[in-house]
Amino acid sequence: MRYDDVVIRWAKIATILFTAMAVVADIFGVVITRYIAYCWAEVFDLPRVIALIVVFYLGTIGGYTVLIPLFKMLSNMSKDKVFDRENTKLMMIITAALTGIAVDCIVGGFIWNGCWILAIVALFMALVVLSIRVVFVKAITMKEEMDLTI
Repeated sequence: MRYDDVVIRWAKIATILFTAMAVVADIFGVVITRYIAYCWAEVFDLPRVIALIVVFYLGTIGGYTVLIPLFKMLSNMSKDKVFDRENTKLMMIITAALTGIAVDCIVGGFIWNGCWILAIVALFMALVVLSIRVVFVKAITMKEEMDLTI
């Protein structure tokens, strides 16, 4: 077994574990969000607590929207489909989801300052994925041009 295959296998396992953690977070989302609101954000009025709960659940939807395409992309890579247009589409979905998570966290930042940090992290991750996508698109284009010259 090649080293790359081992890394892809562990990345797929990690993706499954993160998805499972997101499911658990969804199950206990109201409790988690109320704890964050009361203990960390020191928010006690019901409308802002409900707004944080909505931000939390929108964030987990974004999380699934990142994790599912990531798993599909890893599955493609395990089949040696690396520089493939499908992977670039999946990367665009991931970038859009991360941008959506950032917008969601920006809204939450008006209630709890900790959300601003999450928004910055999500935007940075979106920038990284988008940059890698550009490299993939360039490699695919170069490969297609090379195939045409042969």
